[in-house]
Amino acid sequence: MSKIVKKEEVERLLGCGITDEQFKAALEHARRKQEYIYRRECRTVVLHHWYLVKLTEEYVRRLAFSQFNMDLCKALRDMEKEHSVKNQSAPTDNHIVAVPAL
Repeated sequence: MSKIVKKEEVERLLGCGITDEQFKAALEHARRKQEYIYRRECRTVVLHHWYLVKLTEEYVRRLAFSQFNMDLCKALRDMEKEHSVKNQSAPTDNHIVAVPAL
């Protein structure tokens, strides 16, 4: 289909380094997507090397965004847990209701 994609090519487009695991997962996904697009559209441009590099870059960005969202949700969940523990450990007199004398 196309020549071998190098991790450095993708990093150059991203403007940052990525792990080998990220690169391998992204490239595998990009190859499947490239094949799928070619089967559906039969456009030879899809088989070009640069197209596979861009698909790989796109998937690395998606992985990073997903990881960011998971980390953010975990941080929020941890903050909620911490907040509820603080509320339980500091008793207040809010549960006492003053009853007017008759």
